[in-house]
Amino acid sequence: MAVSGRARALYQRIADKIRVDITEGTLGPGARLPTEAEIATEWSTTRTTAVQGLKVLVNEGLIISDRPRGYFVRSRRPMVYRPQGEFRKRPLSPEMDNFLTQMAEEGREASQHIEVNVIVPSRDVRKRLQLGEGELVAVRRRVRFVDGVPYNTNDSHFPLAAVQGSEIMNPDDIARGANVVMAELGYAQVRALDEIQVRMPTPEEADRLELGPGTPVAVHICTGYTADGKPVRVVANVLPGDRHVITYERIKPQFGSAPTIRAAVEDDLQTVVDLWGHAASWLRDRRIDQWQYPPRKERIKQNIAAGECWIVEDDGVPVATITVDDQADPDFWSAEEAAEPALYVHRMVVRRDVGGQELGSALLDWASNRAADQGKQWLRLDAWKDNDGLHMYYSERGFTHVRTVEAEGRRSGVLFQRAADHVRGIGPELVMEQGDSR
Repeated sequence: MAVSGRARALYQRIADKIRVDITEGTLGPGARLPTEAEIATEWSTTRTTAVQGLKVLVNEGLIISDRPRGYFVRSRRPMVYRPQGEFRKRPLSPEMDNFLTQMAEEGREASQHIEVNVIVPSRDVRKRLQLGEGELVAVRRRVRFVDGVPYNTNDSHFPLAAVQGSEIMNPDDIARGANVVMAELGYAQVRALDEIQVRMPTPEEADRLELGPGTPVAVHICTGYTADGKPVRVVANVLPGDRHVITYERIKPQFGSAPTIRAAVEDDLQTVVDLWGHAASWLRDRRIDQWQYPPRKERIKQNIAAGECWIVEDDGVPVATITVDDQADPDFWSAEEAAEPALYVHRMVVRRDVGGQELGSALLDWASNRAADQGKQWLRLDAWKDNDGLHMYYSERGFTHVRTVEAEGRRSGVLFQRAADHVRGIGPELVMEQGDSR
């Protein structure tokens, strides 16, 4: 790989070459590197320069020095560390704790050393636990070993007043977990704040974990809170970088609560315009020419004033909009069809970050229910002619393609309808905002 700027020093180029051999597998875990003298001869340089290059790799944690035997590629068999697994339910009386069980399932030999102390907390722990001056904590200090190697430390701090006399004070494994004990003591934790920092270890950490030079650590600090917001536990996990892979599993959240739907008001004009623009941008990125023109604000204002424009909110944040009226567009619907009682859907937009949760289906059901309540026969709409995916979307939701109309100056005209009483019942329930009966 070419490096711009000033030419790299020879010792750096030596390190670069060996690093490539390690990362590409030419030198595997445990492989012995050429001696300092052999490297010096290969590169026509001094032994001192060769040592400089090797020290770069030692400091990066890629190799270890085992004098007088030489330099070896560091063997790595990372443990997968899953912070999100803490609140997963476990049996009340498992044979082994979660860590030991995980290692056994991977065919590795695991053990741990636990000690319990009563201490004056550090400033950071005291601040996180919101303790006053002079208040003490109980700390369960744990070193976890895998295949005889100390893999990480886990130090759990609890307000002494909360855990005095409980199992937490015993230097033994708590098979059902300290969190269960805390819940039994009246301190059930319902949420946790995770902080992760990466740095070089302190001398104490390096000693407890038997770390060689150049090994950074990730520090995961977890503060657990009760339902009333009281912090009752601070855990500091120190994870050597050469022994761990931190894995987070994230699930896209559903709506924070049942989404609410309300009639738009005058001040919502920009909200509707922004939602419309969001959809237009998304369509443009997919090379669909729908809505690629400035929003027609005057028409939106008229819809708002007439009580025809609606907004869906999730925890107070606008996430969708729909407009429904009973006026058939004469460019598309015949006089006979216009005479039939129907509601017409316009400008339905769902924000993409809440996509995949069938909010659009819920909006169409809401419109169907509204049409049925008003004694209408049909729920109708006209779709953009060039958006085949949208046509399929409506077909899959019970709409029948009536026909496609070619009207001068109009890019829409694919007409759909479904019976007003057709409701799929899929998607979140939309709750009418309290006091909005329109």
